[in-house]
Amino acid sequence: MSPFNTSSKRNKTSPQSILLRLAGIVVGVTILVFGIRALVKTHAEVIIPLYPSVVDTATLSRRALSAKVNELQGTLDSYNARLTAVSLLENENSSLKTELNRDPHSRGTLAHVLTVPNRSFYDTFVIDAGSVEGIREGQQVYAFDAVALGTVASVVEHSAVVRLFSAAGNETSGTAVDSDVAVTLIGRGAGEYEVRMPRDVHFEIGSTIALQSVYPAVLAQVEKIMTDPRDPFQRLLAKVPVNLTALKWVVVR
Repeated sequence: MSPFNTSSKRNKTSPQSILLRLAGIVVGVTILVFGIRALVKTHAEVIIPLYPSVVDTATLSRRALSAKVNELQGTLDSYNARLTAVSLLENENSSLKTELNRDPHSRGTLAHVLTVPNRSFYDTFVIDAGSVEGIREGQQVYAFDAVALGTVASVVEHSAVVRLFSAAGNETSGTAVDSDVAVTLIGRGAGEYEVRMPRDVHFEIGSTIALQSVYPAVLAQVEKIMTDPRDPFQRLLAKVPVNLTALKWVVVR
């Protein structure tokens, strides 16, 4: 027999060895799959946010599912709380309109803003109440019945023009709430003011300046303080604490 034939027979693999190898591969793959599933279950809280489309919900651990349910319940509770707050505000708004109706016995006249300041000339806006509703020139106008905006400049039967205290160049007397110091606010337009005070008078960002009136009302809040070592005075930039472009209702009294 040729030596080449002997070598060929020795290199042949028996069917039993092939089956053993296949069985080993199957067992190894099975162990790997179960190991990956166990790893996913153990670290589901970390893996799911990173690969939400890869991890099947069936692999979620009970703890992860419970956490998700609690999170959704918390979101639902927050929405319910907001709905309750909206309902409360609607009732409050209804009560406010009842209290401030166009009645001579009310604390003031509630008026709707027809044109907001950024769509009117010279820092003015128009309201839908006039002489028929008891509006008179010189009356003061308030936002939320707490923030002084300006005075009635002109009146017709069913509308009136309101001029803002912050109109450019207009001077308004006020009082610093924290120190009771009298200040003069100079209008810069669009709800902004400038105040010049000696540097030794203390002010802070956020300080409130109130209107000097029998009705306590906020005029502005300090937003910026500018000083110069060469100037004995400090400049305060203040602004009305309401969004004038979103103004809908005002109280006139």
